[in-house]
Amino acid sequence: MWWLFLFLMNVPNEPERLIDAARAGDLHAVKTLLNSGVDVNTANRYGITALFYAAEKGHLEMVRVLVSGGARVDVEDRFYQNTPVSRALGASHFDVVKFLLSQGAPGADAVLEAAVRNRELDLAKFVLEKGLATRGGYVSAEELANSEGAIEILSVFATTELPESSERHVKILSRDTLIGFVGKYQNDQAQRVLTVVLETNNLVLSGGPNARLIPIAEKSFELDGVDGEVVFAGRGGMVEALVLRSGTTTTRFRPMDEAESRESAPVGSEHVVSVDGKDVVTNEIPRPWGSFRGPNGSGNADGQGIPTEWNVPNGQNIRFATEIPGFSVASPIISDGRIFVITAVSSKGDNTFRIGLYGDTAPVDDLSEHQWLLFALDGQDGSVVWKRELYRGKPFTKRHTKSSQANATPVTDGVYVVTVLGSVGQIYCHNINGELIWRKEIGARNVGWFYDLDYQWGHSSSPIIYKDSVILQSDAHNGSYIAAYRLRDGEELWRTQRDDEIPTFSTPAIYRGERDELVTNGTKIRGYDPKTGELLWFLGPNSEIPITVPVMTNELIYVQAGYPPIRPIYAIRPGSRGDLALPEGIEKSEALAWSKNRGGTYIPSPLVYKGLFYTNANNGRLTVYDAATGDRVYRVRIGGVGGSFSASPIVADERLFFTNEEGETFVVKAGSEYELLAKNAVDGTVLSTPAASGGLLVVRTLTHVYGISR
Repeated sequence: MWWLFLFLMNVPNEPERLIDAARAGDLHAVKTLLNSGVDVNTANRYGITALFYAAEKGHLEMVRVLVSGGARVDVEDRFYQNTPVSRALGASHFDVVKFLLSQGAPGADAVLEAAVRNRELDLAKFVLEKGLATRGGYVSAEELANSEGAIEILSVFATTELPESSERHVKILSRDTLIGFVGKYQNDQAQRVLTVVLETNNLVLSGGPNARLIPIAEKSFELDGVDGEVVFAGRGGMVEALVLRSGTTTTRFRPMDEAESRESAPVGSEHVVSVDGKDVVTNEIPRPWGSFRGPNGSGNADGQGIPTEWNVPNGQNIRFATEIPGFSVASPIISDGRIFVITAVSSKGDNTFRIGLYGDTAPVDDLSEHQWLLFALDGQDGSVVWKRELYRGKPFTKRHTKSSQANATPVTDGVYVVTVLGSVGQIYCHNINGELIWRKEIGARNVGWFYDLDYQWGHSSSPIIYKDSVILQSDAHNGSYIAAYRLRDGEELWRTQRDDEIPTFSTPAIYRGERDELVTNGTKIRGYDPKTGELLWFLGPNSEIPITVPVMTNELIYVQAGYPPIRPIYAIRPGSRGDLALPEGIEKSEALAWSKNRGGTYIPSPLVYKGLFYTNANNGRLTVYDAATGDRVYRVRIGGVGGSFSASPIVADERLFFTNEEGETFVVKAGSEYELLAKNAVDGTVLSTPAASGGLLVVRTLTHVYGISR
C-alpha cells in the first residue's frame, strides 16, 4: 500500500486531482481525496470546481458526496459564468438539477424555461410545485408555455400559485465594473442603436427605452421606472451582447467598436460585373501553393491567373470535379501541376457534420477504425496520379462537428510532402512521387475545449517548411510544444516546450528579414528563432481559442484572434525582444505599431494586401483597416447578407475571394471601397481554404476537389 501512501501525501500539493477524479467519474477517488483533506471547492484556472464536472456527467451520488462535503452550489465559473445547475441542465441530467435546486442552488427560472421549451413535464412540475421560480420567471415561463402550446405544462401552472413579488435586491457594483458596460450597442436587423453612459456612478440607457439601470446582479439591471431588464452577456469577462427584455420581447444588441460608434458603416456597391479574362495575368512560371494558405500562409495568389467567375451546372471554367472517399477539412496544396489532399474514411460510415453559426462543444463519438489516405491529383484533369494509405486504425481522440479526422493541411517544397495525423500521432514524409521517405510517431494529440478535456475536437495545426526543416506547432491539453524535424530524414532538430499553452488550432508562419522569426498564435503570441527554437518575444493577452494564422509584410507582423476573453489585433514590429505586453489603456509601443482589444476574428485568417488589413468574421462581416495605422476603412456584410464562413479568404490580382460553408464564393474588389464583382458556387460544404497556382483555382468540399480555370 506504499503507493496509496505516496498518493495521499501528494494530494495537498496537487488539488486538481479532485477535479480530475470528478471528471472521470471516479467516486472512490473523490471520497479518498476529500477524506485526505483536499478542499472540496478547489477550482482550476477558470473557476471550475469538481461539482461542475460531477453535475455535467450526471453522477448524482458524487454530487451528493461533494455537496455534503461543503461544495458550493452557487458557484459560477470565471469564463462562461456557468453554474453546476446550468451544466447539468445542458446535459439533460434532470435528477442532478433537481437535487442541486433542492440544496439552494440558483437558476430555477432558467430551469423552468428549459423545461417548457423541451416539454419536460416532470422537471417543470418540480420547479413549480416547490415554488422555486421567481415571480418574473413564473410569468415568463407561463407565457412561453402558452405561445408554444405546451398544454400539459400549462395544466401545472393552473394548479400552482403565482409567487409573491419579492423586494428588489439592489447590488452594489464598483465603478470599474460599471465602466466596462459603457458604450454603444447595435441590433443589425433593426438598425437600432442603444447607448449606455455612466452618470454619477449610475448607468443610464438611451435609445429607447430611456432609463437608469438598477443593478440586481453582476451583469443584470432593472430599468428604473420602466418594465424591463438589461443583461450584459459574455464569456471570459467580455461584454459580447446587451440583451434587452421588455415585456415578452427580447432583443439582442452587439457592442459597436470605437470607429463604428463615430460613423455608420458604408453599405458599398453590390452590383455584379465580370472582369474575367480582362485584368488577369498569369506568371510564366506557376508559383507553388505548398502549404496552408499558400506562400507563408499569406493567402496571396497574385499573378496566378485564376478566374473571377465559374458555374458548375453549365461547366463554365470548371476543369474537373474529383470525388475523394471519406471526408476532410484539410486544405489542398499545389506543386508542379499536382494537387495534394488528405482524407479520413470511417469504417462506421459516420460522416456527421454540421455547418452554421453555433457554439456547441460536444464531439462526434466515432472512434471506429479509420483509413487515412494521401492523394496526388493531376492538375490538368483531376485524375489520381497516386494514392497512399498513411494509417489504418482507431483514432485516439474524437472530433468536432465542424471537424474531421484529417484536419492538418499537408506541406511540400516540391521535393517532399509532409503530412501530420494528430489524432493518431503520426508524421509522414513522402517524396513528390509518393515514395515513403520517413515516418515518425509523436503521440496522439488530445486537442479540444479548454474547459473540459473530455470535449475532443481534433488536432488541426498544419506543418510548415523552413529551409531544411519541417516545423510543427503542437498545443494540446498536456505537453504543448513546438518542434523542428529535419526534412530529409525526420530527425528532431529542436523542441521548445510551451508548458502554459492550452489547446490551440493555429498554424505558425515565418517572418523573413534581418532576423528570421517563427511566429505562433496561442494564448500567448510568441516569436522564436526558427533555427534553434529559442524564444525571442511573447505577447498577451489573447483569446483562449486561437485559430487564425499570423500574416505579415516586410514591416509588420499581424496576429489576431476572435474568442474571449479578448479579441485582439496586434501589429508587431519584427526584431523585438522579451515581453511585449502593453500597459492597460495603451494601444502602441516601440514594439507594436498599433493594436485593438476588440475586432479580431475567430476562424477565417486575415489578409494583408497593398496597405490594407482585411478581417472576415465567421458571420461574413468584412472589416478593412489601414495596415500601417489600424484606422478602420470600411465594414460590410459580404454579399450584403453575410453567412457562415470557416474557410480563410485568399487574394489574387486585386480581387478578394471569400468562400462560405455552403460552397459560395464571393469575389470582392480589393481596395478602400467595397465592390462585389461576382458570386459563384460549387456543390457541397466548404471549410477548406482554396489553393491557386498556374491559372488553376482549387476548391475543396468535404468530398470533392474542384479544379477551376479560364
